[in-house]
Amino acid sequence: MAKRDLRSFKKKGLTSEEIKTAAQKANIKIGDVPEEQIHSMEETISKYQNKSENELMSDLERMIREGRKNGTFSDEMLDAFVKNVGPMLDSAQRKRLDTIAQMIKNKQI
Repeated sequence: MAKRDLRSFKKKGLTSEEIKTAAQKANIKIGDVPEEQIHSMEETISKYQNKSENELMSDLERMIREGRKNGTFSDEMLDAFVKNVGPMLDSAQRKRLDTIAQMIKNKQI
């Protein structure tokens, strides 16, 4: 499966089974993901698919600030996310993710 960004998932209209297959190919142990979580992911992709990079970064900044404040975000969680998502990305996307993760850890975001 070719590596794509989140916007491409919605355009193709991946099924729940295709999402699970992609996760398995990326060696992500997701087990039997409930349909409501798959639908939640589809809604999230839909919500962000037409936003510019500046809009996405602004939303990310807001969510991180709120998460740090209420204890739902940590650098350890970020490391786990990067580890799980990284294998699904191409080298340019992985590099961008690593750069953003480092900015977050250095509290630049």
